[in-house]
Amino acid sequence: MKDVNLISLVDAHSDVESELFKEYLNYYSINFKIEEIEDVKVLITILKNLTQQTILFDKYFVGYSIPQIAKEFDLLRFGQYIVNIELKSIGDLEKIKKQLLRNKYYLSFLNKELYCFTFTSKTKKLFTLDQNDNLIEISYVYLIEILLNQNVENIEDIDRFFNPSNYLVSPFNSTDQFIQGKFFLTVHQERIKNEVLKILDSNTAILLSIKGKAGTGKTLLTYDIAKEVTARQKRVLIIHCGRLNFGHMTLIDKYNWNIISAKFIISTDLLQYDLIVVDEAQRIYPSQLTYIVNKIKTFAGKCIFSYDGQQCLRNWEITNRMDEQIELVISEKSFELTTRIRSNKEIADFINCFFDKKKPIEKRNYPNIEINYFNNYTDAKSFLNYKRLDKWKIINYTPSTRDKLPYEMHKIINEIDNAHTVIGQEYDQVIAVVDEYFYYKAGKLSTKNYGVKPYYHPTKMLFQIVTRTRIKLGIVIVNNKEILQHCLSILSKDRS
Repeated sequence: MKDVNLISLVDAHSDVESELFKEYLNYYSINFKIEEIEDVKVLITILKNLTQQTILFDKYFVGYSIPQIAKEFDLLRFGQYIVNIELKSIGDLEKIKKQLLRNKYYLSFLNKELYCFTFTSKTKKLFTLDQNDNLIEISYVYLIEILLNQNVENIEDIDRFFNPSNYLVSPFNSTDQFIQGKFFLTVHQERIKNEVLKILDSNTAILLSIKGKAGTGKTLLTYDIAKEVTARQKRVLIIHCGRLNFGHMTLIDKYNWNIISAKFIISTDLLQYDLIVVDEAQRIYPSQLTYIVNKIKTFAGKCIFSYDGQQCLRNWEITNRMDEQIELVISEKSFELTTRIRSNKEIADFINCFFDKKKPIEKRNYPNIEINYFNNYTDAKSFLNYKRLDKWKIINYTPSTRDKLPYEMHKIINEIDNAHTVIGQEYDQVIAVVDEYFYYKAGKLSTKNYGVKPYYHPTKMLFQIVTRTRIKLGIVIVNNKEILQHCLSILSKDRS
């Protein structure tokens, strides 16, 4: 996206024919409604009447949207501080305040002083937030002073300032921040939340599902709905189909949430709860699913199944296809999150190509992917311990309950987390180990015969591990030239 001069934008809109103006907007990657351009015109006219300083109108990013989360800003200008101006024809004051607070939150990750304004073209009023986040009306003289004193920067790639993963708060890794509401949902998440809450107001039995792949914000959305229902003085029970993590225990002990592991379903009185949330529902047993559904239907209860069909760790979970069974029993529509937020597109593309050779390889840079090769477990393990001290998260494969398997050769003893304990969590930098037992079968990543049948599925555990990352992903390859070759074929695209 290119920055543009606002006077040039308005003049082009006024003078050139429609098709040519579309080309003009495409050149600057501007996706703006005509009414918003009219709002810009009104603002420019007001400012021109107060000052002849043309520098005020230069170097604006118009209609910029943060990749992956669709958060849009009308006008952005970068310098030693950031100026954001939102445009409205006429605005509800509460909505203006809410938008300014949201913009302030998203821009705060740039670690610069912020000046956020809203201009209403019909009333010709200018608003901002004071130091206590109260909405106040201000003079145009103040805005002009801010714009004149800004040492405007030349920005070649605005996307590099915005990391989408910054905006996905984890209820488990940022529990206090989550409880305090110091986050915002994407437009898509918010739309689903509002629709789900409306459905839950019904007096009939409700069975609905929220599904989404790793990194789409499914857990945040699900737990935020539970938080909202709790705030309405309703009793909520979360059934987690896996091991409870530290974040779960914090929610239980510090904030009095009702969370149980799925193994306690039968011994829990489900009838005392207004809403039951089944998290990681793809791992639930068929008998447990049947039990919950019968209870909900019999007593007109409410239940949300939250799941990702790809996040299975045992062979029976894969063969049972609980995601399909859940969709057969829901009484309402199924909601799906489709945009990955937690990991950037670079990492998501790499993971897709890594697990499936048939996926087309994107021609891009992969600066956040690290590949290291070792021909023995001893050197690999030594490297892992070194990287662990450098704040990388090393996630072990979950040990088998019956046999000692080869992947335990590179287990980090001091690292308690494994593929099971990190479900639903996220980390800035994650390293996964791929040893000689992995190979490609018909283009899909698979695992060779260990001599015994693993209790947990190694390839599914690897997928769980790599999808926990937010910013960087490291792959440590042990004695496996096939995997190394394919990784390099993905990464070498940036050198072609």
